[in-house]
Amino acid sequence: MNRLLTHLGPPLRALRGVFRNRAIRRMQLAFLLFNVAEPAMWVAILVYAFDEGGTRAVGLVSILCLVPAGLLAPFAAGLGDRFPRERVVRFGYLTQAVVTGGLALALGLGAPPLAVYLVAMVACIPYTAGRPNHHALLPSLGDAPDEVAAANSVSALTEGVGYAIGGLTAAVLATIGAGAIVAVAAVVLGLAFVLTLGIHAPIGAIDLGSFRAWTLAVDAVDGIRRIATTRGTRILVLIAGALAIATGAIGVLLVPLAIDRLGLGDSGVGFLSTIQSVGLFIGAGASVAFATRRRLAGGIVAATALYAIGSVLFGLATTTLIAVVAAIVYGASITLLDVLARTLLQRTTGDDLLTRVFGAVEALWLLAYAAGAAIAPMLESRIGLPVSFAVLGCTMLVAGVVSLAGLRRIDDAAVVPERQLHLLTGIPMFAPLPHIDLERIGRQLDLIATPAGTELIRQGDVGDRFYVVQAGTFEIVRDGTRIDTAAEGGYFGEIALLHDVPRTATVRALVDGAVWALDQEEFLATVTGLPQAARAAQSISAERRRTHAPDGEDAG
Repeated sequence: MNRLLTHLGPPLRALRGVFRNRAIRRMQLAFLLFNVAEPAMWVAILVYAFDEGGTRAVGLVSILCLVPAGLLAPFAAGLGDRFPRERVVRFGYLTQAVVTGGLALALGLGAPPLAVYLVAMVACIPYTAGRPNHHALLPSLGDAPDEVAAANSVSALTEGVGYAIGGLTAAVLATIGAGAIVAVAAVVLGLAFVLTLGIHAPIGAIDLGSFRAWTLAVDAVDGIRRIATTRGTRILVLIAGALAIATGAIGVLLVPLAIDRLGLGDSGVGFLSTIQSVGLFIGAGASVAFATRRRLAGGIVAATALYAIGSVLFGLATTTLIAVVAAIVYGASITLLDVLARTLLQRTTGDDLLTRVFGAVEALWLLAYAAGAAIAPMLESRIGLPVSFAVLGCTMLVAGVVSLAGLRRIDDAAVVPERQLHLLTGIPMFAPLPHIDLERIGRQLDLIATPAGTELIRQGDVGDRFYVVQAGTFEIVRDGTRIDTAAEGGYFGEIALLHDVPRTATVRALVDGAVWALDQEEFLATVTGLPQAARAAQSISAERRRTHAPDGEDAG
């Protein structure tokens, strides 16, 4: 029992922190409503298409809706790196409510199928901004790394609950018609917009004067370039792409499975979606323990194995009971993969590019999902429904096993630097920073051994680094006179960097010790990027210059 509590204690404390955080709590409730609306609308569109033209129509409408949304996803998500993210999220929910209401109107008025498909295509586009900006916003709302990881798990929980409610809503309203389902989705999105009112996150300085019509295109390219040039990010995105293709194909194949093979009718699609959401919920609960761990590679590969099992069970499903078990296992695996991969991506991506990278991932997901939807009818006609499910699941397992070595390397690079974080949070100019930025800075620090007598800084030299004391004691000497000392947790070197002046004092090790060093470029980018940090840095340097200035000399 004690061992169990040891493992569960940290994630449970992190969860408590999430629920006590008002901003995260309201944002998660809004995200819950988003996840109610999205599957309800999607199920309504797929059932409408199947009734109009069978599996081929389902594949066609999937491509029509997902490809434009995927192409525009990086542009929509990039707004979060140019404007306050909470405002982008808020405006996104409002836009989704409006366009979803338009689709409900088209369905209610009995518009021709092609017109409905075109309106659905437009309605799907603003949904692409929902997840990237939500997940990019969370690190700035969290108060600790474990709290951010737990917030990711809570997001997965809300997705599971939301999908369950959305699928159940679609199943209950299926007898009334697709228009009723979509109308409810529009109302729910309006409530999500209301919940985001009043949420504010700490932000860096945003230069709106440099924003131009082509800025979002440049940002989108930045996100794609980051994925293409960074090995760790590339591996994570390739896993996401494989998952999207398999999930897109399975999403289409579930329609004939529910309606034709199991004989559940139109409401059967919503029923399976609801059951799958139970799995999403279970997977999200398990991910709370996984995501707060320092190493996630093993969990990701285990989730791909679970995905394969669920897919094979779908292929074997000749009764509703087997399909229910398959949906639960399948849903749990998707959540585990989503949470663990996203947490690893957050740990390895700088905050300045986070939304753009998430936008590029969202684009890849939608395009790959559309590709999977496109091949699903061909797979069904060539190799049959059972084998199609098995092939898709096993492909995902192979992708996970092949990526294991690369994922372990990402884990090595992404381990949270606990000691560095502890020291940085005690420095006033770093304390206001979001924890994702502190983690990034912590990984940038270089540990330097300093035997007694080592001169780290010499008065009059050009400054190029900021130092934090790891161990030992250092004297600060100006014009031959000791003016101060710095011990564990102390810091020095900021004056020359902030004011572009020569070193104002000499710093020498009195005993054997060590310091953490941060390069000038990273230091300046960090402390000037957030107004609160910049003010704290200027206040500290001004006070030190005044206190340490010789008599009669201007402290400035």
